Amino acid sequence: MEAGNGDRQPARTSVVTGAASGIGRGIAMRFLADGWFVIAADIQEANLAEDRRAWRWLRCDVGCEEDVAAAIAAADEFGGVDVLVNCAGITAKLPIDQIPAGEWQRVLDVNLTGSAMAIKHAVPIMKRKGGGSIVNIASIAAFSTPSPQNNVYAATKGAIVSLTRALVYELSAHNIRINAVAPGMIMTPLLQTLPDEWFISRASRIPLGRLGTVEEVAALVAFLVSDEASYITGQTIVADGGLTSVIYAADRQG
Repeated sequence: MEAGNGDRQPARTSVVTGAASGIGRGIAMRFLADGWFVIAADIQEANLAEDRRAWRWLRCDVGCEEDVAAAIAAADEFGGVDVLVNCAGITAKLPIDQIPAGEWQRVLDVNLTGSAMAIKHAVPIMKRKGGGSIVNIASIAAFSTPSPQNNVYAATKGAIVSLTRALVYELSAHNIRINAVAPGMIMTPLLQTLPDEWFISRASRIPLGRLGTVEEVAALVAFLVSDEASYITGQTIVADGGLTSVIYAADRQG
């Protein structure tokens, strides 16, 4: 466990799973920039900023309920959970007739059950605080799978969208809003290791002609958890440069 000094009580506290890299880290960094305290829950060590007064890393295997519960409980040291972002996710790229049951289950545990358990443990704290906001990170794979052998990942992300809608009934009476963001092709450190040809072929499919940035997804999440989005709940916002709105977008010349 890597802890901050804990010598201040921030106005708002957020828990972000999967915060060590990629979209999760981008969201955590945006929250820090907005003056929020951040609990970065990830199985890998997070390194958000040199000033440890504003954030804490907790080693958290999202597929383990005990780890998730500990990460949520840690927020009580800093005033409780105001915002929960479920971003941790994994995949398994195998044909359906070849994927081992254990590997299928692991993706379910992290992507779907882990998110549900984080919500389970955050909701009682949010109720005591009089409200809160939850954002689940889904994917365009929930609507239109962009690549083959993506079965279990797409299944979990579709379930995240359904879970987000279903929980509106339970949470609205407690002033807890819940939404999802479905990113498309986003430029993450992992993608940056791929060859230029990959980027050219993928960008040609996107009406805006480029991959999205982590900062753009983080800005959307920051809006959804803000007071400016106070009447938005149960929604899934797609951020994909128009990809799921078209059948074929190789020719973008109007």
